[in-house]
Amino acid sequence: MVTAQESQENRLLTFANIFKGYMGIMPIVTAALAPLLTAMNVIPVYESQRKPLAAMAGILGFLLLAWVFYVRRTIALGSVKTGYRTFFNLCPLILVLASVFCYVSYTNSLDTSLTQISQANSGVTRVLALGTWSENNAVPASLRLQLLYLGMFLFAEAAFVIMALREYSIDVLRISEHDWMFGSQEGSPSAATLPDSSAHQG
Repeated sequence: MVTAQESQENRLLTFANIFKGYMGIMPIVTAALAPLLTAMNVIPVYESQRKPLAAMAGILGFLLLAWVFYVRRTIALGSVKTGYRTFFNLCPLILVLASVFCYVSYTNSLDTSLTQISQANSGVTRVLALGTWSENNAVPASLRLQLLYLGMFLFAEAAFVIMALREYSIDVLRISEHDWMFGSQEGSPSAATLPDSSAHQG
């Protein structure tokens, strides 16, 4: 007969497996979506910048994924050590807010750029400016627009990867979901109760 505690642990295990699987695939999906969404013109972009942005979004996205995984030891240890834990807890949220900031700034900068074009070139509509016109003329605030556009995706992906690494660290340390949620953290008086916590601090 399954006890209440075992039932609770089974529910937590199911939740953890689903969540970890979700977090594990999302950084890759985000990196793959960036060039796809750019090519589909989901977010308005000058036609002259579309292909370069699609290529750079994909390349930089996967390079960012590889770099964060490359420094996974620093992130993993920092996320459980007193003094660094708060930073790594807030880091994904900061990155998400940075992504939102880039989106808002991009839309405002794009509107300003289009306004400058329409004022300097009578008869050039928004659609025309975003389309063929940009292929033969200089785009106002071109560099700013490209950096903000890439920032939208790169900041979001970095947030996903860091959160996924936290879940990966839990698996490597073989810490149960119950201990991770309600047990002592590294650096506290009873931190030694965590399974194998000292063996993996390197």
